[in-house]
Amino acid sequence: MRKARWLVPLLVVVLLAAGCSRSSSKSGKGGTTASTQAKIASGDFGDLKGVCGPGTAKGATAQGVTDTSIRVGTMADPGAQAQPGLDQELFDSADAFVGWCNDAGGINGRKLSLDKWDSKLTEVGARMIDACQVDFFLVGNGEAFDSAGVDPRTKCGLPEIAGYVVSKQAGRAPLSIMALPGSDHQSPMGGALRVIKEIDPSVVPHLGQVSSTLQSVKDAGDRDRAAAKMLGYGSAYYDEAPIIPDTWRPYAVNLQTKGAQVWMFENAPFNLAAFYRALHDINYTPKYGLFAGNMYDDKLTKTAGPALTGNILITTSQVPFELASTHPATKQYIDILAKYVPNATPKSLGINGWSSWVLWAKSVKDCGNNVTRQCVFDNARNTKGWTAGGVHAPSNPNNLSAGVNECFLFVRATPTGFQYDRQFTRPNRDIFNCDPRNAFDLPGFP
Repeated sequence: MRKARWLVPLLVVVLLAAGCSRSSSKSGKGGTTASTQAKIASGDFGDLKGVCGPGTAKGATAQGVTDTSIRVGTMADPGAQAQPGLDQELFDSADAFVGWCNDAGGINGRKLSLDKWDSKLTEVGARMIDACQVDFFLVGNGEAFDSAGVDPRTKCGLPEIAGYVVSKQAGRAPLSIMALPGSDHQSPMGGALRVIKEIDPSVVPHLGQVSSTLQSVKDAGDRDRAAAKMLGYGSAYYDEAPIIPDTWRPYAVNLQTKGAQVWMFENAPFNLAAFYRALHDINYTPKYGLFAGNMYDDKLTKTAGPALTGNILITTSQVPFELASTHPATKQYIDILAKYVPNATPKSLGINGWSSWVLWAKSVKDCGNNVTRQCVFDNARNTKGWTAGGVHAPSNPNNLSAGVNECFLFVRATPTGFQYDRQFTRPNRDIFNCDPRNAFDLPGFP
């Protein structure tokens, strides 16, 4: 079970092109004004009008759909004994969305009834069978061992708009898409590597990478490594580490002795913090650390503290919570979460879940009376330029056959928290760096 404890924090590396995983921030989370409360209740979200609201939709058109209600499920692993609370933010976003949407009138007047299936890491198949019996759809879900749910879900014809997927089986399974898709043949680090090469070409021959001995994480590391090679980076040091080594010091020493000036690390934020403490102990810091979106997590900043030196740059395609004051949809998400799940903390994986829910609701609304699984799934799959009202860069919902997002930004990790880094991002579309060169196919993948 020790491996299971760390699986999802590590595998969020695979997902987020959309800036995944479990970041948190207190920015914008506080009291809400009367005007904000009115906006929360309106059914509008960000720049999307009438995501939820009253109406006169009729018809028992599919399992879980009646004249007055839609029964819908989500799934995650918060009951995992190895890591209690794992992906709780997916449940939090589900609760927040359903509460907000129902207060606004439901979807075309149909109120939502939510099933939260706790797969507890090892009960994915059993919970999927339960969901198959009653739910119209799965939305905003994510399971560390999701391969166990593919067969029962596809056999019963239950579609999903997932918050994330992990396994190869789930990655291209029928009736499954993500609002913020990852990719099994591109690397979310491509844009970051490209921009750093342009800004500081002197570091290109001196790349270090510490990947993982866990194959599912190593797969992501292999894509990152292939992207760096395509961009001309030379490997000064490469290694693979177990999930929780006795100490990170030998790896830190190797980065130092091999002269790594830019490095990547496919692992969890808790372990990245420990690694930077080891670097701090030997008085060495690579000039740049380039990391995927799962490192946007206050476990990193709170645990590493003053050891966070150098340019520690995390790539994501989500609007950072630190910019909520200038990005109304992100602020609205924080306010909605605070109202309906008062003890929840905004996290970036929660944005994945929220985007899935908003996409699903819009797709249901567009079906009108004829709310069938196929209609909703087709509407969602055919959506282009999706931003969920403005909480992330445009994406095209899909499965892992998609490419990574062409838009990204850098969040800098510091001893006191996270900051949007405009200088290194080089934005050309709002806060994002958007360029086709940020997304490119890798030879030999998938």
